[in-house]
Amino acid sequence: MFGRFIKPPTTPRQAPKPVLGKKGTTPSVLGADMHILGNLVGDGIIDIDGQVDGNVRCHTASIRINGCVRGDIVAEIVHVYGAVEGVIRGKTVMLYSTAKVVGTIMHEALTIEDGAFVDGKFKRTDKVFIESDTILKLPSRNTMEEMGFSGEFDDELPATDEELRVLETLRLVR
Repeated sequence: MFGRFIKPPTTPRQAPKPVLGKKGTTPSVLGADMHILGNLVGDGIIDIDGQVDGNVRCHTASIRINGCVRGDIVAEIVHVYGAVEGVIRGKTVMLYSTAKVVGTIMHEALTIEDGAFVDGKFKRTDKVFIESDTILKLPSRNTMEEMGFSGEFDDELPATDEELRVLETLRLVR
């Protein structure tokens, strides 16, 4: 009579969905014991706790404390807890207190925690262009000199796209 009557819900409550990548996929995780030599490309979230000697392109990149990227990172959202040597291009870039970045950071929004180490330049842009060809663009014969090849051995320049890919990967390792 004096008790409170609680009406049971008509439909059962659903648990909140976990945060997933751009296309509803789970994050791709590169473990601490992994070392990648080459480019890493994805549409969703890439979580790096190992080492990457190459470029990274995805929607969201997260470089953990033990993570190290020697190459360019192109993503909409970039979280850096570890080390990056190269260009970071992102709409939102967040550098945490344990971050060590050597290179250029191109951003629309930037957050830097106290204690983060940065040796390089910041470039604020209204629009960071994230194009699909940015990372995997192969050098043309005209840009071979820019990569460090002199013109004295023109007959020894690579003839196929596969040879250009190998040379580009070797340039990234240097």
